[in-house]
This record gives sequence, structure tokens and C-alpha cells, in this order.
Amino acid sequence: MNKTDSNKPTICRFLKAKNSFGMLEGGDNQWFGIEDPNATYWCNKTAGAMGSDNGFVGPKICVEGRKCYESL
Repeated sequence: MNKTDSNKPTICRFLKAKNSFGMLEGGDNQWFGIEDPNATYWCNKTAGAMGSDNGFVGPKICVEGRKCYESL
């Protein structure tokens, strides 16, 4: 994410995704299609759809302030 854009949250470094365009990264890397309903998200720390705090993962909830969030 572009840290200068205050409207976009900083996504956790462990959030990963895949959609029809390929693999997407969390952290500081650019996300395209973040609203894509066909994307599949997972936590690279737990290797599943749940974060280490037992909550679901996604680009809108894996942000700063979440218990298991880790920045770059």
C-alpha cells in the first residue's frame, strides 16, 4: 500500500491473496482488485483463513489495531 494515501489502510504483512490476476501480497506491496469478490485470502502465519487471533482474514480486517497485525 502507498503509505502516503491516508484513505487506504496498511495491510498486515502476513495477508496473502489469489484472484484471477495471480498472487497478491500484503504489507507495502500494491494491491489491485482489493474488492474482488472472487479473491481467496489467507494468513501466511497460520496458513489458513483464520489469523492467529482466531478471526477471519481479509484486506479490510487485517489492518493496524488487530491483535495479530504485524507491519513491515
